[in-house]
Amino acid sequence: MPKPQEVAVLVVNGRKFEDWEFVMVRRNWGDSYAYFQFSAAERDPVFKQGGPFPDWQKLQFKPGDLCSVYLAGFLAITGFIEVRQVAYDAFSHGVMLIGKSYTALGAKSSVDTKTGSFDNKNIVQIAQEVWAPYGAGVKVVGQVDMTPFDKLQNNTGEPVWDFMERIARDRCARLACDAFGNFLLIGEHSFAPVAGLIEGKNILSCQCIIDSTMVFETYDVRGSSQGSDDHNMTDASEQQAVQNTSLANVLHSKLITPIEESVKSQGEMKLRADFEQRIHDGQQIQATITVQGWLREGVALWSEGEHVHVYSPMAMLDEELAIQQVIFTQDDKRGSITVLTCVNPEFLNAHPTYNVGK
Repeated sequence: MPKPQEVAVLVVNGRKFEDWEFVMVRRNWGDSYAYFQFSAAERDPVFKQGGPFPDWQKLQFKPGDLCSVYLAGFLAITGFIEVRQVAYDAFSHGVMLIGKSYTALGAKSSVDTKTGSFDNKNIVQIAQEVWAPYGAGVKVVGQVDMTPFDKLQNNTGEPVWDFMERIARDRCARLACDAFGNFLLIGEHSFAPVAGLIEGKNILSCQCIIDSTMVFETYDVRGSSQGSDDHNMTDASEQQAVQNTSLANVLHSKLITPIEESVKSQGEMKLRADFEQRIHDGQQIQATITVQGWLREGVALWSEGEHVHVYSPMAMLDEELAIQQVIFTQDDKRGSITVLTCVNPEFLNAHPTYNVGK
């Protein structure tokens, strides 16, 4: 009998199935949906002598079915089956099911409002409006800037995810989703580390990349605003904000970024400059760390967004990182493992706890 902490259960229309040969669940702070994949090889003959033709009871899961995924007894995803693949012969059949969290539907759909205008609305109001038709919730992580957009319209047919990601950049917010049907607007925040990942102790394997390819010394943002009697000519047409890198040993380089939307204040320019600095500087470190099992400290599933302290002399790491992606897998070769993609907290709009207040 398998250990409870190693059992993956797919619940579809109230029916449970847990006899899987391969399990994979992926959750990422940056993707528009969480993703899962289950496969099983049924060893009973499909055509049972004297039985029904064939044994449909074990073949009923299909695209469009709503489902929940449980790992080690914890709810990991609520969503739907999107793809079903079957291969069989007279003695066996294999089934693969692929699915996503509910947010996939709202992310791929187009913005559909009566006017397409979002003038004088803040980013949370806009997010709630554009995702409401698709049954998705909106949650705010940390502090998101609530400055209203002066003039804002979506492009006809523009996917909701693309539209929201475009305007989130101008408010220095990251767009993500959780695995339970909610979109996330991630503002500035700080989480205390929940665990330590230590070379030679609980790290099974590690691949670390420290890459400054897309890091710049200076981030220069330029934009324009609507002219008025008291705000015109170059004051309106030549808005600019500059932010320097937060990293050491960055050689002279500059990235100039135009703002797509009209701005009203220098504060809006600074927000976009902050975003460019964080998103580029935050890409410098990416550590892919594999650990045994699905549970952190044996009490909860590992979760994207959490912070960990990574100590790995071989990777030149002894610092606090944020978990961007969690992949849970199970097969007959490696058992149950979790692969964590850890990045500089800046990449997820977070501050390391030791920098808070500095």
